[in-house]
Amino acid sequence: MSKSSGRVDRAKAIAAAELVHAESGLIDRRIFVDEEIYRLELQQIFARCWLYLAHESQIPNTGDYVTVNMGVEPVIVSRARDGKINAFINSCRHRGNIVCRADKGNAKGFVCPYHGWAYDNEGKLVGVPGAKDYYHNELDRKAWGLPKVAQVDSYRGLIFGTFDSEAPSLDNYLGDMRWGLDLLLNQGDLVAVPGIARWRLNCNWKFVADNSIGDMYHGITTHRSGIMAGHRGGAGTMTEANDSQGLATSLAMFRPDRGFTVVTEYGHGFNASYIDEKLLDSSSPLSAWRRNPEVVKRMGPKRMRVQRGNMNVFPNLFVNIGSRDLLLHNPLAATQTEAWKTVLVDRNAPPDVQRKQVNASNRHFGPGGVFEQDDGENWIYSTKGCLGPVSQQYDIHYAMGLGHGEVVRQEGTPPIIENLVNEHAQLWLYRCWAEYMAAEGWPQLQTDHLRPEGRL
Repeated sequence: MSKSSGRVDRAKAIAAAELVHAESGLIDRRIFVDEEIYRLELQQIFARCWLYLAHESQIPNTGDYVTVNMGVEPVIVSRARDGKINAFINSCRHRGNIVCRADKGNAKGFVCPYHGWAYDNEGKLVGVPGAKDYYHNELDRKAWGLPKVAQVDSYRGLIFGTFDSEAPSLDNYLGDMRWGLDLLLNQGDLVAVPGIARWRLNCNWKFVADNSIGDMYHGITTHRSGIMAGHRGGAGTMTEANDSQGLATSLAMFRPDRGFTVVTEYGHGFNASYIDEKLLDSSSPLSAWRRNPEVVKRMGPKRMRVQRGNMNVFPNLFVNIGSRDLLLHNPLAATQTEAWKTVLVDRNAPPDVQRKQVNASNRHFGPGGVFEQDDGENWIYSTKGCLGPVSQQYDIHYAMGLGHGEVVRQEGTPPIIENLVNEHAQLWLYRCWAEYMAAEGWPQLQTDHLRPEGRL
């Protein structure tokens, strides 16, 4: 599989891209609810970009597999005899049936439950009932294997795939975002906790992505009640504020000078808050990595100052460094998104510490998590607010700080904006979204894509 968007109506894709008015920070509401735009996204973005598939620790052995989605495409991710990770579409070439209906397992191959076509763990067609009697030995098995994901690669255990053979390498695609991902991955020998939590939200996937990329403006309003109730985030390392100004101390984390924002090529971005020594419980076992000299060296001084960070690997992978969450948000429709949550723990941590990490994560961003419920409600109602034809006459405002975000490179860091509360990362996501929608293919994107520089 190579060029992924040959059937796209170019005029409609370009028209959709023009609904993002980056120069003024205004965005047309239709991009969040229009089904035709959603169908274009599946081709221009989800059939093109590198998408997160799984963590390598979920398929450690030969024959191990997991079933996942790339956008709306069902996919099997499997480890072959040579250790190579393969990914192929989980849909039989005979009648389109889902070949493997299990979430995970170990198998030498997969047999379609409809008519019995059999495939090996590289997706090759190896068995057809009645090949001689019914097909007269005329069926070319080599031509009817499961379609492969064009490129599969890993970054420090995170497996990604792309359907587009013309896409740049994974390292090139992630670029400076690797510095952000290492805020999480440097913390230890991280592995995935067995099982994936899944839930659905009646919202557009982009509202989730632009919140995930680091919207700190909403915290003081949306999460105020959770903070007042004593919730201190997903890392399990924040103490209860016991002074008379406890709430004020907690809410101070949302000040512009308490962190920084990063935007990188191809639409990725994040923000990160600096440690508040008044609230950090350094004795927590979940803070142990901060006392490890090897981790301190890997992180470097800038990253060691970070307490929490929210990031979005474009298009739809939310990574939280405190709660060690990988949250994938698959677009099922223009107004429906399915969340897939994986929690990472340190392989070498005692079982009780691993359980504490999982509990802290689930209290924060699990389907019943304090902040997850707050956020999910917002995304649902933001989507509802974009449905009406009259409402659609009024653009949404993403211009906070527009023209005031100086992008600088400090020693050993990617381009950074020394400001925590702004909408630079959100608007950057939509600028890049428009690029993908308008571009004919990866050759154009690689040549002409936006690069963070100057003043945003």
